[in-house]
Amino acid sequence: MSTLDMPALLGAAQAAMDKAVETLMHSQHAEVRTKGDRDLVTDVELGIEHLVRDHLQEHSPDIGFLGEETGAAGDPNVYWVLDPVDGTANFVHGVPLCAVVLGLVQSSQPVLGVVDLPFIGHRYWAVRGGGAFRNGKPIAVSGTSAIGEAMISLSDYGKGDGGAVRIRTSFELDRALTKRAQRVRRLGSSAVELVWVADGTLDASLTLGNHSWDTAAGAVIALEAGALVVDADGSPHSTNSRSVIATTPARQDTLLPLVQIVRGTPYWPAPTPIGIDHQVGGSRQSAKHKVGTTTFKATIGIGIGDDDTVDAITEVEFFTSDEARSWIEQTLPETEFPEWVKQRPFGPAGAFILGSIQQGSYVAVPDDVAWVPKDSTAEDLDAVLAEGRVRWCGSPDAAV
Repeated sequence: MSTLDMPALLGAAQAAMDKAVETLMHSQHAEVRTKGDRDLVTDVELGIEHLVRDHLQEHSPDIGFLGEETGAAGDPNVYWVLDPVDGTANFVHGVPLCAVVLGLVQSSQPVLGVVDLPFIGHRYWAVRGGGAFRNGKPIAVSGTSAIGEAMISLSDYGKGDGGAVRIRTSFELDRALTKRAQRVRRLGSSAVELVWVADGTLDASLTLGNHSWDTAAGAVIALEAGALVVDADGSPHSTNSRSVIATTPARQDTLLPLVQIVRGTPYWPAPTPIGIDHQVGGSRQSAKHKVGTTTFKATIGIGIGDDDTVDAITEVEFFTSDEARSWIEQTLPETEFPEWVKQRPFGPAGAFILGSIQQGSYVAVPDDVAWVPKDSTAEDLDAVLAEGRVRWCGSPDAAV
């Protein structure tokens, strides 16, 4: 799809939102079920998702669709993304902080968003390049510049797979922010938090994770209202981001350094591995097949008991040891034992997940070039996963 008719698509989104809100306000969530660890879904949400999907399919048949409850269909490059109720737990318990969230994504960038807070009577929307609005009136972020005067929202603690890492990271962020901000709040809805940054109710929001049905619409609304919307490392937000931080540009110098707490977790952007078209020093080149190039090979593997058996699961090369270490710190906690571990005669007992960084360089061999590890392995760096945390062997400040 080349050119999008944004006024027409905004009209279709608004009409779909009208239907969704009417359904929500006139329905009783007669059935509540779990879809994971403390993760809820209601029959009302499923009904809204089918209703909105059918409406958008009729009015924009060439655009794909991604729903939190029913999954993806159609064009993966241009698609609608819907959360029928963001803040389901709030909704189930009668807390009015929940939202119907509809966004449009093009090439990993949110370009349109409509967010309705039905129990508060506020609807927000924005189109990329067209400003942000609440109930038809333009909105803008707050003018607060000092973090000590700021009200900041922080995403919920973890649940389900990876919940332990999120709980620990959220606790550390909470402690750091509470010491500095005027107030820290957990509202239970990423979409509410983002649009409240957009209209100045909140001064900043930090969301660990980036489900596009939760964040895409709110991100473009906040961006159009003047917010800085970035990943944890300050890189521009996209659907590929690991986290979503929204704040005013005036506060980025005080807020973003605090977010360094998430470095080494799944919520920190993955470093770019070496490969074809990797950008180095402003010019595109491949590190591979260049004689003399030094790289750091990061390996994630499985060790078994005392027999020192190791099988590599993943190997990626980086230009610096810091990038390799950051990648291991992010990837190890998400690594699961492969099936072959469970099939060994003595079972999974004694198995462990490990990471290793080895320095090497490319040398000429007959008819090719090959990567050869450094002669001395004294500077190689190893890590293991213990109780959900990455433990580096040797000095905690060790580096290759």
